Amino acid sequence: MTRSIDVDSIADALVRNAAPTLAGIKPASLFTFPGRFVGGARERAAVLSRREAFLNALDACRAELAASGVLIRVLVWRHCGALVYVYRPRSLARYLADPRAAMPLAGEGYRVNDLDACLDLLAERLEARGKFTVAAHDAEHDCPCTARSCRARFPHEIGFFLGYPYADVAGFMEHEGRDFILMGQWKVYADPAGALALFERIKTCTERCCEQRARGAGLAELAACAA
Repeated sequence: MTRSIDVDSIADALVRNAAPTLAGIKPASLFTFPGRFVGGARERAAVLSRREAFLNALDACRAELAASGVLIRVLVWRHCGALVYVYRPRSLARYLADPRAAMPLAGEGYRVNDLDACLDLLAERLEARGKFTVAAHDAEHDCPCTARSCRARFPHEIGFFLGYPYADVAGFMEHEGRDFILMGQWKVYADPAGALALFERIKTCTERCCEQRARGAGLAELAACAA
């Protein structure tokens, strides 16, 4: 699956997949924008052209969100698409500074007091995982790959970088993704009632933002209430 590479298409994908971050509910979101961004020597010129078009359009989205404190970066280029990370650096830094995240991340080699260095290391580890893709975390699946083996090959600590509840990330790491209580946008290991309430809040936020986007709202407008 390949979408048009233009500002509107990327902005639409940001709203579908990162609305909770735009609205300030979560410090970060992750999704794949589909497209052929990696290829062999024969495809090099076309691949580079697609990357350039994508980054140019992404820059326009970055500029619109700059005043709202939302940043966007491509973590990894994949055969299935660009792995896009949307985050609020101040909120994310506060979340990661909590000992419940900082201690396990330090044990994995992350310099928690340097957010850019953390994201660089995360990108390196994602790159090192080989050929895999990611399914979107919300209802609209922007990644064409649905293979369970692909989705399973994330570094376990990635939940911290998505702002998931600390106990759920710790439980996932301890149990290697097994023995969870329930599963929604992530696997839950503690406080299922709280998780269900948060899942519903995320769903409602995404639906509301998509409706506003369909009526013509821009990214800055959607993010302004949380700025």
